[in-house]
Amino acid sequence: MLKFSFRPLGCEIVITVQAFSLKQCFFPVKCPICQDPSDMKNIRLQRWCHKKRCFFPHYIYMAFVDSLSAHQVFCLFTLLQNVTMSQWAAILKLSTEFQEKVMALYSQELFPMEVRQYLASWIESQDWKQAARDLSLANVQLQNLLEHLDIQYSRFAQEQEILQQRNFRRFKCDIQARYQAHPQNLAEIIRDILLYEKQILSEAREVQSQAGQPAQVSIVTGRQQEIEKRVNELAERVQSVDCELKFLEDLQETFDFKYKNFEIMARSHPDDKHLKKKRDELQSLLNELDRKRKEVLDQIKGLLGLCETLVEFLQQELDEWLLKQKLECIGAPTETSLKNLQGWVTKTAECFFQLHRIFKNLAELPSRISYEGDPLKIDPPNLIQRLNELLSLLLQRSFVVDRQPIMAFPCKRPLVLKTSTQFSVRVRLLVNLPKLKDNLKVSFCVDKNPPSIKGYRKFNLLGTQNKAMEEIQGEGLVADFKHLILKEQKAGTGGKGGKGANEGSLSVMEELHLITFSMDFKYEDLKMKLETATLPFIVISNISQFVVAWASVLWFNLLSSDTKDVHFFSKPPMAPWQSLKEALSWQFSCTTRRELDTDQLAMLGKKLCEETPRDESTVSWNKFCKENLPRVSFTFWVWFDSVLALVKAHLENIWNDGHVMGFVSRKKEEILLKAEISGTFLLRFSESICGGITCTWVEQHEDGTYTIRSVQPYTKKELSSIPLTEIIRNYQLLAEENIPENPLKYRYPNIPKDEAFGPYYEKRPELTLQYEQYLQRKLIIVSTRQVDELESNFSPRTSENNDMDEWNYTIDDDGLAGIAMNIDSIMINADSDPMLSVSPVELYQELLV
Repeated sequence: MLKFSFRPLGCEIVITVQAFSLKQCFFPVKCPICQDPSDMKNIRLQRWCHKKRCFFPHYIYMAFVDSLSAHQVFCLFTLLQNVTMSQWAAILKLSTEFQEKVMALYSQELFPMEVRQYLASWIESQDWKQAARDLSLANVQLQNLLEHLDIQYSRFAQEQEILQQRNFRRFKCDIQARYQAHPQNLAEIIRDILLYEKQILSEAREVQSQAGQPAQVSIVTGRQQEIEKRVNELAERVQSVDCELKFLEDLQETFDFKYKNFEIMARSHPDDKHLKKKRDELQSLLNELDRKRKEVLDQIKGLLGLCETLVEFLQQELDEWLLKQKLECIGAPTETSLKNLQGWVTKTAECFFQLHRIFKNLAELPSRISYEGDPLKIDPPNLIQRLNELLSLLLQRSFVVDRQPIMAFPCKRPLVLKTSTQFSVRVRLLVNLPKLKDNLKVSFCVDKNPPSIKGYRKFNLLGTQNKAMEEIQGEGLVADFKHLILKEQKAGTGGKGGKGANEGSLSVMEELHLITFSMDFKYEDLKMKLETATLPFIVISNISQFVVAWASVLWFNLLSSDTKDVHFFSKPPMAPWQSLKEALSWQFSCTTRRELDTDQLAMLGKKLCEETPRDESTVSWNKFCKENLPRVSFTFWVWFDSVLALVKAHLENIWNDGHVMGFVSRKKEEILLKAEISGTFLLRFSESICGGITCTWVEQHEDGTYTIRSVQPYTKKELSSIPLTEIIRNYQLLAEENIPENPLKYRYPNIPKDEAFGPYYEKRPELTLQYEQYLQRKLIIVSTRQVDELESNFSPRTSENNDMDEWNYTIDDDGLAGIAMNIDSIMINADSDPMLSVSPVELYQELLV
């Protein structure tokens, strides 16, 4: 929020900008409205004050003007709108649901949130991405971070904030011990955290744009509103019954006192004429007591009816949360915060326990005064049983796995675990009552009820067998199992695992397992056993099995209605294309900031369905993950996941910004390019190899024909040495006269290459004085025209010639003897133009940069 305060003098105004960063602040020399430089020449801005102690910067600006016109004021305000909010400040303004996602990114062991908060401005201003690649820069950044921690420590010392002093001293020691030998690990962690924060902010903005309301406002469904209403109504009515019970107790004490006085009077004065009147008063009072008992019981019966409806609503909400959690595990952008649910469940449980106390007090009343037809001897047993059933159901459902099993390394996807590799899982009790945590311990077992599947493997689960629940602020009662390990049990004396000794109908990647958690719940007079289980997960023994295992997790979470169905893959169901295409898009949107568009999904659908998919089209499990695609030796899923891995590792920036068309067929790319000017190119994923991307461009000829060229796909092997943007920047094609030229001029559609990819070009480091006598050199890619290239020209009038050979690539290796060159004879200054190069193989051997 910009805050402006005008001083009485017309020549000066003070502008206070709160929670903003100067990182992206641009002050144009021209008026942003009329583009007239004369309107802005008398205005100059300077930083006046900076409060360094704040979690994020507060800046105060003073604008001095010789004469401030109304137009200049408007221009000044417009100019200041370019000041953008810092990332951490934006996060602090998010709703609790999104802030919980941010909190989950941080760890006291790896990188504390307090460091992120106090050093937010400095952290966001550093290039952690470059530091993750450059060891020397990572070392510098680590030392700078430690220095900033020292500065912050000194500030706390001056202000006598002892607790923060202690924390920051510990933070510095931990960071120094953990990352001194491997500073790039710290850079990678901070880089990933900042990236995930941006993704969370993007999700929040998307919610804001879709809902038409501020992002921090939670979307509340009609059922949630009804739950909130009924929970409050239940609490009020239980409190009312409690008050009625106290009145009933007072009424009974009054009756008891008067009855004892009547007995004394009857014994001492049996002929007293007032005895009959006293007896009538007692009878009237007893009738009132009976009526009041029945009234309280009727109120409790009505309460139990309300409780039944409320528990039913809460079960539906928990079912929906579990469904969202299943989909979130496979990348769906769903909201899985338990904050509201925990509040409702806790409040409902409090009401149930208060009803228990009311029943306990009611049970004591007949022991002092009872009579024939006493309702307190007839109705309460059935009502208590009904209440216990509801409370038991509520407690069972409130014990949940809020963080599904996941390995910290080497693959951070949930529900795929590797034997002998640590993983973590967390359970949570949504009933957060006072003094409850001291009595609760959680234990676990794996595959409590193993299925009767031939060859089904058995595992031992190693780790802390019993863990006490602890209360975490903002989350409630949790038991976090951080260091669990699965060990496969040996089958017989042969020394082989279960699958090796007895092959079953399911593969390792289709075999589902469960971890069951149990807890003895004790609170007041109630004792019961609570159980919950993880979602089914896959156990692999080799990391090479991870890709297919993840496909199994995706298929199960997308299609299964039973979260404990370990027989699912005995007969896997067909997947509706409408659901599957969403899941495929989620794989990209949860890994990058860009989801798949309609055209890309249509290409994938045609690949899976072998025709243009319709709304009712379905895909089989075998087609998705087990059968090879036509003319290649890999399945659809292996190909798709390899593309995703390539994008994440090497193409994320240009993918996010829309420069990679990606999933497009050869036929479609020709349709797009054939009418474009020469040098127009697009980037698409190779269909003939896994994890490859190729560049395809068009050459127009004077006779009206055109040639579509595709370079041999680049994989992670090449892109690990040179970024794709540098390949595009310096790519050379040798003509017939061995004269190199860059055929890539316009990114489709008609965007100049340097305009599209310029922001990603690497900056060349300056030479040190020690090496100034050497010429710089760099790695570039060179292709040669194939001998039969003239036969690949297409006439726009001949449609039958437009089917391209899927394997016809322009080769960029040194396989042609005619272009062999001596590297020393062609090495020229890297800044000269045009740039000559030999084949990549020779350059790789020379380790050129």
